[in-house]
Amino acid sequence: MLPLVILLVIVLTALVLFIGGWLPVDVVGLMVLAALALTGLVSPEEAMAGFSSPAVITVWAMFILSAGLTRTGVAYRIGQPLQHFARGSETVLVIALMTAASILSALINTTTVAAILMPATMDLARRSGRPPARLLMPMALGCLLGGPFTGISTPPNILATDALRAAGLTTFALFDFTPITAALVVAGIAFTVVVGLRLLPKGAGSGRDTGALESSYQVGAHIFSIELPPASPLVGRSLVESRLGSALYLTVVGLHRAGELILAPRAQETLQAGDLVIVHGQTDQVSRFHGSRHLRVEPDGPQTGEVADRLEVVTGLIGKGSSLVGRTLAESGLRRDHRVHVLALGAPSGECLGDFRRHRFQEGDRLVLQGERAALERLAGQGLVEGLMPVTQAPAGTPACEELSLCSVRVPEGSALAGRNLIESRLGNAFGLTVVGLVRGNDVTCLPAPEETVRAGDLLVVQGLKRDIDVFEGLQDLEISEQSSRLAAELESQQIGMAEVLLSPRTTLAGKTLNDLLFRDHYGLSVLAVLRKGRPARAGLQDMPLQFGDALLVYGPRQSLEAVARDDDFLVLDQAAAQAPRLHKAPLAAAVMIAVLGSAILGLAPIAIAALAGVAVMVVTGCLKMEEAYQAIEWKVVFLIASMLPLGVAIQNTGAAQMGAEALIALVGDMGPRWVVAALFGVTVLGTQVIPTAALVVLMAPVALGAAASLGISPQLLMMTVAIAASSSFASPLSHPAHLLVMGPGGYRFTDYVKVGVPLTVISLVVSVWLLPLMWPA
Repeated sequence: MLPLVILLVIVLTALVLFIGGWLPVDVVGLMVLAALALTGLVSPEEAMAGFSSPAVITVWAMFILSAGLTRTGVAYRIGQPLQHFARGSETVLVIALMTAASILSALINTTTVAAILMPATMDLARRSGRPPARLLMPMALGCLLGGPFTGISTPPNILATDALRAAGLTTFALFDFTPITAALVVAGIAFTVVVGLRLLPKGAGSGRDTGALESSYQVGAHIFSIELPPASPLVGRSLVESRLGSALYLTVVGLHRAGELILAPRAQETLQAGDLVIVHGQTDQVSRFHGSRHLRVEPDGPQTGEVADRLEVVTGLIGKGSSLVGRTLAESGLRRDHRVHVLALGAPSGECLGDFRRHRFQEGDRLVLQGERAALERLAGQGLVEGLMPVTQAPAGTPACEELSLCSVRVPEGSALAGRNLIESRLGNAFGLTVVGLVRGNDVTCLPAPEETVRAGDLLVVQGLKRDIDVFEGLQDLEISEQSSRLAAELESQQIGMAEVLLSPRTTLAGKTLNDLLFRDHYGLSVLAVLRKGRPARAGLQDMPLQFGDALLVYGPRQSLEAVARDDDFLVLDQAAAQAPRLHKAPLAAAVMIAVLGSAILGLAPIAIAALAGVAVMVVTGCLKMEEAYQAIEWKVVFLIASMLPLGVAIQNTGAAQMGAEALIALVGDMGPRWVVAALFGVTVLGTQVIPTAALVVLMAPVALGAAASLGISPQLLMMTVAIAASSSFASPLSHPAHLLVMGPGGYRFTDYVKVGVPLTVISLVVSVWLLPLMWPA
């Protein structure tokens, strides 16, 4: 009697600690293990046997195999069909997820299915913008509900069939379990979507923590989409030519095209009619250039012709002693001080420089200049240039200019550009256009100074290439078609990621701009924002000198993130985001997993041995590194299972389980088969909370067969009751490894399993008591 009392105290104490949540569950497990060994309820060998148990080995091996499937992209592909439901309602998403989990569990070991679907479910949660806690437990429940579909799909089914065979009775056929399991799946899914979702926590869980990025950068609030009109001048142009980045300070992070989502498109990607362009930035940058509000293109009038007539284009040479030598274009003051515009520049070597803004003038440089005659003559008179002559008479080797066009733009009342100077209007840097004339009332100013303030009602005469003017007009027609934080959840995939990058203490890049570094060209990544002194900047990033302590939010291919992580100038904070999937290893990883499952199903090797062999092959063949294998194991789960397994041994050693079951059967034996089924189901379900299901079926099989013989009830009815009840382990994280797999990533507490699992267990009991006697008449 004393051993039973001690056992009861240990079990009740453990349950109180589990439910209270004051200690981590693995610590409680270790306390139970120590108490059982110290009180002599189990021998030292039995106490330590859990750590070498095939169940424990299978669990941690499955963690590693699941990581191998994830790192090679197989898990993503398995869950990819479910992505179609990510943007739908939570109810539809949960139904699809639980259905898929149930069907897979009919073919594959339940724990394995949970391990395979867990990364796919985490990805679903991220894409749908929902906390992982809303999806992980339904996925685990779907695995458990669908587990008993066939006679070989779960250990309880296999053991129940073996018990009938050992007793010389008719055994179950392969699909005898299918009707009752299908009914339980339907009932379980219905319960989960109607009631269970209301009981699940709304916390974010502990998956990959994007909360810090969202908190610092508010990415979701700055993701929106722009629909490209069919007649837009931007159609047929590349993203670079569209000037969405340089003009509007927007970063194109994706394209929705014909139902397909293209993430992190290349700068050379050509825009097509009907494209939905997903961008990151500030919405006011789009509205700022919208024609109806801030700029209005007008037909060319007489003032435009006057500007064109007053401006001349000449060529000149920088001679010896010119004060321009050694200066850049910005330092020269040619536009600001002399009202002269440089159209092209040729080096003394004869090379025509495309981008000459950073070029330092040298003696012998040949310039193509535009300005009024008086301004050009003053330039020559001051010795800045020499040999001025019309371009039509220029000598050989003079840099050629593409044909330029003029466009008239009115600044309406209420324009955001009113009160800003021409530099702040960014017409030059953003669009490649030059304001060559300003018409204010009856006054016409040619080549106004960059510091000239724009007023409402002004007419700006801008000059540029025909294609740049077309782009300018095309950008004016753009309007935001959708702005939603949910768009941000779709921007990452197994190949495309987002990460925060810091300048390392050893950096040599402080003081340089992203333009200086050619960051996008060199690394293939877009910088969405720069966090400086706790505040994110999104505009003008290319020309912002970097400072030590800056954090860059970068977006692009994970292979590029890996390259940045290897650069000594940077520190990537989220190493997981910088891991590109080993897609070339995907067929091999899939073959390893199929071989593991096939070996176990066909009985060629125990599942634990097959899983260990699979782990070894995964590591040796490079599907997974050993460091990644160690990191993949949820050690809390491993210690919990290993610590709790001796409790089942103690219950068997003390005879507590059999005494309780026999007493309960004796109480309801005279009340009919349905009451016997209900009692046997209840006892078995209670046992699953602390006893491994395989051990529980072995323990309950003699009780069920004995009750069937003494009461004249169908042994198949009672054995199926035991098998189904053993698989209805919903109410405790300890009751099945699938629950333990999702406990940490979902951020669940013990009570979460109780709230959802107890009602679902009752439903399973009711369905079983109703259907099983019909399927197997007593």
